[in-house]
Parts: sequence; structure tokens; C-alpha cells
Amino acid sequence: MTLADKFHAKFIYNRRLDTLCELIQTFIKKHGCTEILDVGAGDGKLDKMILSVTPCEITGVDVLIRENTFIPIELYDGKHIDKEDGSIDAVMAVDVLHHTDNPAKLFKELCRVSGKYIIIKDHTVHGPISYLKLKLMDYVGNKRFNVRLQYNYLTSTEWNQLFDENDLYVISYNSDLHLYKGLCHLLFDSNLQFIVLLKKRSKTWS
Repeated sequence: MTLADKFHAKFIYNRRLDTLCELIQTFIKKHGCTEILDVGAGDGKLDKMILSVTPCEITGVDVLIRENTFIPIELYDGKHIDKEDGSIDAVMAVDVLHHTDNPAKLFKELCRVSGKYIIIKDHTVHGPISYLKLKLMDYVGNKRFNVRLQYNYLTSTEWNQLFDENDLYVISYNSDLHLYKGLCHLLFDSNLQFIVLLKKRSKTWS
């Protein structure tokens, strides 16, 4: 493990998980979600944390299955999720879409299998400097796990277009997450990160 890896693990990783767990479990409890699919679940640690404080069922899928995971995670091809239309209460993707070749295509697939809710935690790019910051964050946080680094960050306009195109409306949006402390918060937190809870406008999906 490099010095950068050690720094990330000590000062960033655990605080990030604690904060995301609190935000997501609040969504789940408030809206009565009993079944959640985590797309791009990684090692499943976040899911395990949510399960420890929230009575629900969480399953995970990922394109890369790690040697040790905190919950059972199934392999999928990154394009098609082996679930029926509208079969899951809530589908979530935490820092996943920007790792894909086509974020819009996978996002549509999340919407297809979701019965009501979609939870997205991701990044917003605002220009070349923010793009470089996001690339650095991605590299330090994911390179050692052999995660594909596509750096496909979307702008705020592109995110909103994606929500509209898939007939979703925003229930909750937060871009002031405080995932990090001190200098890391100033450099990598404010306006680069967001979490959103979306709901489908109709019960059917085609």
C-alpha cells in the first residue's frame, strides 16, 4: 500500500462511508424501502453498515467481484441487470456511473429495474480544474482495486437532462455532503459531490 493509499484509508475512506450510510439509511427509512439493489457495490461494506441500522434487504451486483466482500455480490456485465422491470423498491449507484463507458445507458437500466426510487451518489464537473481534482480522487481511491477509471463525469445540466429523459423527479438533492475534513473538504468536497433521491413518475417502465 502506497503512502497515498494509507492517507486515503485513514482520513477519507471511513468518514466517507459513515456519512453516506447516514444519508442513505435516512432515505430508506423515510420512504419505507424494504428491498434495495446496489449496482456497483464494490466490497459491500457500505451495504453492511446500512443493514446494521436499517431493517431492509440489500443485494449487490458489480462487474468485478473482490476476494472478500461484506455481503454477497453477483457478477453482471455492466450493461444489463438480471432483474425484472420495476422489481426492486430502490436501486442505488454510489460513485459508479462515471466509471462506465456510457453513464446514460446504465442509468436507464437502473430506472428500468427500480419500482419507485433511484439513489445516485456521484460527481459534478464544472470545468478543467474540477475535472483534474475528480480524476485525482478517482485514481487514489480506486486504482489499487483495479476499478475501471473512465472519468466520465457529467455537468449539472447533463445530470438534469438525464433525470428528465427518464421521467424522474427529485425528492432530495444534497451537494454539501461533508465527506471529508479540513483541507480535503475545501479541495474535493464542496460542489464536486452530490447525492440525490429520485422517484419515477409512473409505475410502468418501457
